[in-house]
Amino acid sequence: MESTTAERRIGDPDPRIVRRERKRWLITAVIVLVVAVPSIFYFSGAYDRWNDSRSLSGACRGSIESSQLNQLLGVDSLKARDASTDDNPEFDSGTLHRCIISSKVNGNYLDVSLDWNDNPDGGVGELRDRSFGGDPGPVSPIGHGWHGVVAAAEDRGVAVVAMKCSNKGRGRSLLVTLDGTFKAASSNQKTRLGFTAVHTAERAAEAWGCETTQGRDQVNALPGNDSMKPEPPGKAAGTCQGINVSTIGSRADGSAPIEDCFIQSRDGLGTRYVMSAYYPPFDKAHAGNEIYSGEEGDETYRGSAMCSNGQRARYIIGSWSNYNGRDADGSETFSSDAAQGKRQALKEFATRSAKRHGCTELKLP
Repeated sequence: MESTTAERRIGDPDPRIVRRERKRWLITAVIVLVVAVPSIFYFSGAYDRWNDSRSLSGACRGSIESSQLNQLLGVDSLKARDASTDDNPEFDSGTLHRCIISSKVNGNYLDVSLDWNDNPDGGVGELRDRSFGGDPGPVSPIGHGWHGVVAAAEDRGVAVVAMKCSNKGRGRSLLVTLDGTFKAASSNQKTRLGFTAVHTAERAAEAWGCETTQGRDQVNALPGNDSMKPEPPGKAAGTCQGINVSTIGSRADGSAPIEDCFIQSRDGLGTRYVMSAYYPPFDKAHAGNEIYSGEEGDETYRGSAMCSNGQRARYIIGSWSNYNGRDADGSETFSSDAAQGKRQALKEFATRSAKRHGCTELKLP
């Protein structure tokens, strides 16, 4: 038998050398793939995007609704992490769980806090925080069956949503609060915040075993702060309907757990009094968060009504803490008899609000 070497034609490459060369090229290609592809993945930004997405999907047990976050916080790159109450110690919310979404690019953040309804003060405290950075105006209902409201100033927004848990005992609710720094006062931004809040609450309810009746997929197109203008006496609709002084209110909604009507001072220096309605589970969190008892007879008045399951609603009128005008006792705003004017305004406000929410046995001062 003739050898294979003998069978090769003169000039043909040695097959052993060819095999060695192929093996060398294959090893080189594998090394290039192992080293270069991850580098390209990392330095192209794909790794950062993957890592950001992973952090968003994992924080708060996967509860965060992330579809609107980039537009809401005004940046492409966001990270989320689970946190503790020590990350925001000035507020009482987040006793059940807390996570924070933030950006290193512009410093904006969104704090997501979860509580059971035995701690309603945290969410209301953030809505009514006196360091809000300007007058946020009355809260706006998220609407479409959601038990939630939004408040916003120029560079801060807060949303609070209550999810009633049918399987957790009488009156049990999961409270979800979103509080962050970003350009928040426009209609689009407030609407994005409301959407993010209710769908985060929806996912949180599932994650924490709260069986609940949810609202519809959409939310109200919430009014921008620039459009919330004082209405002339007796001309307002919504939450301020029937009030015979100048007011700023919001849409009337029987699902809103908090309602406001801001009474404007006659001296033109902004809000003089605030009327608010607090429905379960926030009925126990109303005291002193947005008002204070004035001096020289400028008193705060309160009322209540009986709602479903034996729970009560609370109604209140008192001085707005940011007012700094000349009408010290309200006599100018209410044409001399401030005490009677406040009681009459509270009666009108509470009567209409209680009817919207199906509450009865209204008790007023």
